Amino acid sequence: MAYNGGVDPELALGRELLEDARLILAQGRYRSAVSRAYYAAYHACIVLMESLGLKPGNYVGRRGSPASRWEHGIVTASVAADPRLSGVLTGPVALQLRWQYLQRIRGDYRADQPISSLAAHTSVSLAEQILNRVEGHLPADHA
Repeated sequence: MAYNGGVDPELALGRELLEDARLILAQGRYRSAVSRAYYAAYHACIVLMESLGLKPGNYVGRRGSPASRWEHGIVTASVAADPRLSGVLTGPVALQLRWQYLQRIRGDYRADQPISSLAAHTSVSLAEQILNRVEGHLPADHA
């Protein structure tokens, strides 16, 4: 949502995390790059969902009751399944968010599973696509 008539803080955070992902990627640190790229996309998706009037409480959370926050499973599933969201991000991009989330899990928690240069570059590129599409969808005073 607009913050004092300026840029949405969630969207600004997404842009900051994307820049972090690019800097880390340039250093060849693929694990951290996929993590930061996923979070850049995640925050952009939250902005998109909230711009459409959606709230975490509209969804059932992991505990079986209305969610109190944007859980990763809710965001990744909704982006691919809800036509209002996949219409902005397009089907292929929306489906790749789940892949990006899995790369983030591998990067952050699976020390025995390497992250390739290709996966890291793809993840950063996908985050940029998502941010650009979300920003393009929002009214000028929101982005």
